[in-house]
Amino acid sequence: MPAKAALIAVLILARPLCLDCMCSKSGLSATEVDRYLTLIGMSVELRRHMGDRCRSCGSDCLLFSLDRSPN
Repeated sequence: MPAKAALIAVLILARPLCLDCMCSKSGLSATEVDRYLTLIGMSVELRRHMGDRCRSCGSDCLLFSLDRSPN
């Protein structure tokens, strides 16, 4: 997995984030983040939450997250 995809994965593993916050925290464009989310979703279960608040900016929008392994 490319380093930028790993960065996105780490960001959303810590807490659910919206696309705008992933862009601002990673320094990537929305197109790039979306591309990496697609790549991540091919390897692990990517969760999409609608109607919840972003844990960074508080916006009520679509959020993305990954679940931690129970190990």
